[in-house]
Amino acid sequence: MVGNDQIAPTSLEWASRHVERFGDTDIFPVPFEFDAIRASWLDIKNELASINLMKYRTRSPQILLMPKSRTSYRAAVQLDPLDALVYAALIYEAAENIEKYRVPETQNIACSFRLHVTADGSLFEKENGWPRFHERSVELANSGKFTHVLIADIADFYNQVSHHRVTNVLQLAGVAGDRSKNIEGFLSKLTAMHSRGLPVGPAASIVLAEASLDDVDKFLISRGLSYVRYVDDFRIFCGSEREAVDAAYALAEYLYTAHRLVLTPSKTKLYSVKKFVTVELLDPKEQEERGKVSKLKSRIEEILENTGYHIDFEELPESDLKQVTRENLKELLRDAVNNRPLHIGLTRYLLRRAKYLRTTAVQKIVLDNLTKLAPIMREVIGYLSLSAKDQNVEAIQNAMLEHLSSSAVGTLPFVRMWGLELFIKRPLRRFYPKVMKIAEDSRATLGVRPIALLARAHKELQWVRAQKETWSNHSPWDRRAIIWAASVMGNDERKHWCKLVKETAPDSLDRAVATLAAQ
Repeated sequence: MVGNDQIAPTSLEWASRHVERFGDTDIFPVPFEFDAIRASWLDIKNELASINLMKYRTRSPQILLMPKSRTSYRAAVQLDPLDALVYAALIYEAAENIEKYRVPETQNIACSFRLHVTADGSLFEKENGWPRFHERSVELANSGKFTHVLIADIADFYNQVSHHRVTNVLQLAGVAGDRSKNIEGFLSKLTAMHSRGLPVGPAASIVLAEASLDDVDKFLISRGLSYVRYVDDFRIFCGSEREAVDAAYALAEYLYTAHRLVLTPSKTKLYSVKKFVTVELLDPKEQEERGKVSKLKSRIEEILENTGYHIDFEELPESDLKQVTRENLKELLRDAVNNRPLHIGLTRYLLRRAKYLRTTAVQKIVLDNLTKLAPIMREVIGYLSLSAKDQNVEAIQNAMLEHLSSSAVGTLPFVRMWGLELFIKRPLRRFYPKVMKIAEDSRATLGVRPIALLARAHKELQWVRAQKETWSNHSPWDRRAIIWAASVMGNDERKHWCKLVKETAPDSLDRAVATLAAQ
């Protein structure tokens, strides 16, 4: 029987499937520890199911400042893998109540991240809500009912979310009082007992962020305002400039009095509807499709001119369709990186598309603009890792080494973490000394973890052996990476040392990693 302060084993099973499908964050590399957890799942699940949440101590997360622009940053958090499972399981148990309590999806107001929990680990609907946000904005802008649009963004939203407000909304949504307090206690321990802040990165935080804004939605609805929201971005459509000014004041006053939140001055703007359409209504998919259609028409006209025959879209050869897509991606990405400031959403979308298509067409644009692309290094490395062919992987890694060594942003910990990931995923022996030097130079901010993972990827047996006596002196993240690197040892040596680790390690995750490394 599960106690009030315990997590149900079925919830932990769901959390495991969630992480396996979607990762633990959308910012950091997925930790290898989850492979070890799956290999020792029965023991890990039983341990987590037995904990008392009121007494549970969270483990040390990884925290890095992630670039948002050339000079601004956001603190991103990667929870310890066991904490990530606990967090996901807690939110899984509360998700149904939260979604029922929110402003209904059918109203097309709170568009972002509508919850749709499925047994296979999915937490949200397939689309994150941006298309609906965009489409509703277009609909309202073109309705002829409004003259002005107020756009507003909450300053440092995730870091300012009150844990007490989270507890209040969970209880209002029908989540049991004990469980609401469990979630509040978990968050407080993650933030060193501060009463504010959600970790940026885990999907579970998105759920709580949306829940915490529900009363703001209902406040704006009570004032009869026509608006649409995507996370903490508001677009309020007004019939006059006076109405827009009043709406801005009312929103700012309510956010402060109810949440102690404030709007970002630089992102809170008042547009005429006409200017709003030209400045703000940029949709990545729509941009790509428009460019693709334009190129398809050009290609058809070219064929008509050369042959004199009629041809339909459907008759266009597959090779031409693929070429159109590649050329369209190139043009859009080139425009995106030349834009100031960088349109992060559009650029991220284009790189994900290029990765999905496994095309090398935009490699040169990416490598020539690594400094500008620093805020989306995750997508950059994801694309380069998959698109790198045997004949050009060396050129890609040369460019990355130069970037990490000499560029204006190359020494930023977030950039280096992802840059080193390229060499972990696609190791080339000849680059090992140079990339290891970069990793050693980053030890103060990134720890030993990337050094150990590089040693494993490049099968640096001597480095691994040198850690056998001191592995337990390191921090948990570094310690587990050293244990994982033992997989490069010979069979007998590896099994003997991993057996010793399992016998002496007090931490269950250390033991799980040693178990997998020994195999």
